[in-house]
Amino acid sequence: MDRSGFSLVCFNASPPESPHKGDVSSPAAEGSPGSASQGSAPARRAAPSADRSARQALLERCLREAHEKAATQSSEPLWHGRIALSGLLLLGMIRGIAWWEGNVPGYSVFGMHFLTTTADFACLLCALPLFTSGTRGQCVQIGCVGPMLTLVFAMTIVDVGALCAYMVVATPRPLSPGAKSYVDVLEACIGVWEFALVASVCFQLVLCASSWRVYRELRMTGLYPPGSNPAGIGHIQEVSFLELICEAEDAKLVSDCECAMGKSPDNKGAKPTSQDSRQALVTTIST
Repeated sequence: MDRSGFSLVCFNASPPESPHKGDVSSPAAEGSPGSASQGSAPARRAAPSADRSARQALLERCLREAHEKAATQSSEPLWHGRIALSGLLLLGMIRGIAWWEGNVPGYSVFGMHFLTTTADFACLLCALPLFTSGTRGQCVQIGCVGPMLTLVFAMTIVDVGALCAYMVVATPRPLSPGAKSYVDVLEACIGVWEFALVASVCFQLVLCASSWRVYRELRMTGLYPPGSNPAGIGHIQEVSFLELICEAEDAKLVSDCECAMGKSPDNKGAKPTSQDSRQALVTTIST
């Protein structure tokens, strides 16, 4: 057979058999990179969704527990505040009846009674939404508890100041001829307007204390300010008495400024502030 015939026979011969299935050197046994990536892609997509669902479930559970704890711990101060608001409303009715009967306070003390009456109505209008709807109400969700607490505290200071001014300025009325009973003496010393002034101060103090207790419980459970992490997820900061007159962020800023001013350079045991940490990080990166 010549050379061309041998080449034709080799060309028409069948191809070699494929490797055995159990051969580790075969591509099918080793697996191609494309098939591995296609198999792991759904797993990678499923992992973040599972983590997201777990975090969402944890957040919902912590939020539900925070609401339950706030409702339980705030039930007593809420009832105290409702009683105080009912007392302030009753005092307003008593003042109206006294005015209708012609019993008007004197000119020297008229301004004091006007201030305390205005403070009572302001507290009624501003504190009524919180103490009627509770810790799940719209007042908490839109962040009005802090301004309401500040207003109630300010009106309480106005009431106490009006009472102190009245005790300095006012003088008892003269007794009627022949009146010697204790009731006559008591009526000469304190009338309906004076009774309303003293009672207003007491109700305002109760309302202020109740508002502070409800506000503090909301802050400790992480339900206020709106958008905060509930207890069990984030770090709950301490509640400062400065929050009676300012918001939580402002109180924290004032506290941080006081800590920064009180820090001594020689005090090596003092905790580094956030500014010091940032400066150290910038120095490390630059080196």
